[in-house]
Amino acid sequence: MKIELATIVASKQEIPWLDFGLESILDTTKHDINTTIYLARYTDEMFEDCAKLANKYNVNLEPRGDNSPLQYVNETKHRGFDIHNADCVMSLQPDVVFLQKNAFDDCLDVASERFDSMYYVCIASGHPDDIQPMGIMLHTKLGWETVGCEDINFYPMCGGEHDWHRRCYLEWGLDPTNKAMYTYSLNGKPETTPPWVCRLNCNDLLHLEKEWNVDERLRGRTGNHHKLLDYGMEIFGKSILLEWHVPYYSKKWGGVQPQEQYVYPFNKEKYSRKIKWEDSINPYKEELAPSLRGLII
Repeated sequence: MKIELATIVASKQEIPWLDFGLESILDTTKHDINTTIYLARYTDEMFEDCAKLANKYNVNLEPRGDNSPLQYVNETKHRGFDIHNADCVMSLQPDVVFLQKNAFDDCLDVASERFDSMYYVCIASGHPDDIQPMGIMLHTKLGWETVGCEDINFYPMCGGEHDWHRRCYLEWGLDPTNKAMYTYSLNGKPETTPPWVCRLNCNDLLHLEKEWNVDERLRGRTGNHHKLLDYGMEIFGKSILLEWHVPYYSKKWGGVQPQEQYVYPFNKEKYSRKIKWEDSINPYKEELAPSLRGLII
C-alpha cells in the first residue's frame, strides 16, 4: 500500500515524542510510506533536531515556520492523491506511538477495507476517555474527490474540524435543517461517530499528550498537564486568532455555533462545498477575507 504521511511539529517537546512514533511505524511497516515532517514554528534548535530526525528515518523535512497546519495537510493530500497516486494520506500527530511491532500494519489492514466508502478513517487508543481521536487520520480518495481541501482560513486550526464536518455532512446528503442530527456527532464519542467516518480503536496505541499517560521513556513528561506553554503564542491565539475566527465563521455559515444556517456561501452557484487544491489558498476569492498568513509570530 502506498501512503503519503505528514506530521507537524510546533514545539520542541514534540520532537522526542515524534522520534518514538516514527520508529514504531517506519521501522516495522511493510507499506511504502512517503513521510514529510513539517516544522510549523522555526527556531534554529528545532530545525537542527528535526533535521536529525529526517536523516535518521530518511524522510522529507519542510521547515516552514508559518504555523499553517491545515495547508500542510492540503499539500500532503494533493501530493499523495494527485501526484503519487497514494492509497491514502495519513496525518500523524507527533505524540502517537505504537507499542507492538505489527500494531500499525494491523490497523492499516482493517482501515483499508473502508477506503472506498468513507471520507476518512481515524485511529484512537483503546482508552475509554479518548473521545476525540485526532492522533491519526487516514484521508481517503473518496474524501479528497468529494470534499477536497481543509479551509485554511479557520486559522490555525480553530474550527477547522467543524468546517470539515459541515461540508462532509452536506455532501453526505443529510438534512441540513435537522440540527439534532447534525450536532449529535460533534461530541466525539465512539457511539456518535459520523456516518462518513470509520473509527478504529487500537489498544497498542499510546497517545502521549493525553492526560492519563505517563511514559517512563520520556521521564514522565507526558500528558497535556505537563505541556510547556509558549506565552506569546497563547496570548496571540486567544486574542487575535480567536477574534478573527468568529466573524469569518459567521459569514461563511450564516451564524455562530449553534445558530448556523448551513448554506452560506454555498447558496451561490459559483461556490462548491468541495474546496479544490487550486483554490485552497483563498477558496472564496473576494467574498470572504483571506487568513492571517504572514502575521504569525
